[in-house]
Amino acid sequence: MVKRYIFFLAISVLILSICQISYAAPAYGTHMPEGHHWTWGVQGNFIMDRNLDNNQGGADGNRYFLTGSYGVFSWLCFDGRIGVGRVEWKRTSADELDYSTNFAGGYGFRIRGFGNKRLGIRSVAGFQHISVHPDARDQEGIKHETIIDEWQGSLIVSKDIGNLVPYLGARYGSLDFIKWENEQDRKRIHSERRYGIIIGFDYWLDKKTRMNLEGTFLDGEELAIGISRDF
Repeated sequence: MVKRYIFFLAISVLILSICQISYAAPAYGTHMPEGHHWTWGVQGNFIMDRNLDNNQGGADGNRYFLTGSYGVFSWLCFDGRIGVGRVEWKRTSADELDYSTNFAGGYGFRIRGFGNKRLGIRSVAGFQHISVHPDARDQEGIKHETIIDEWQGSLIVSKDIGNLVPYLGARYGSLDFIKWENEQDRKRIHSERRYGIIIGFDYWLDKKTRMNLEGTFLDGEELAIGISRDF
């Protein structure tokens, strides 16, 4: 077991180096629970920087989730997550707002696509949504409130290599920064880019337990890392 953890960490460092610390919102990989079965886990999702449109700076934040996936059929599952998150709005290099940790949650679904069991190749298409509702921040007599509303559609293809399952894919989506001041003037600011490339892997610690690392580049700098177990 110790050797497996060491191997997982070594592969993680390698992938992070390749991605140059550019990461992705979680798409869960290609593993799906069997029909009428659950997969439960924990996950950390860290937004390092996501540029906002119309010269509105960038947003980052940390989110921590309890995750659950339910297999409706062998080819369809629903995903859910609940936890906490914080948000930071970097309007300029000298002007930042840090919103305190509060509720975060999300949902989605995945559909199994083409595959070849003999070659260990699988594909999955999915949709995921995350919403973060941090506490308000008072600055210079102004009450600042925000919601991070993140969504994406993705297509991922994986290849089994023993206990290691690397995968590659693409996504289309946006991280919307919704803000208002003193409970008025509500505005929705979209992320600057909407296309991203997903790269990640699962590593199976045993027949039911897996660790996951997932990242992207092109549209943002985010990281998702977690561990889950089939039931």
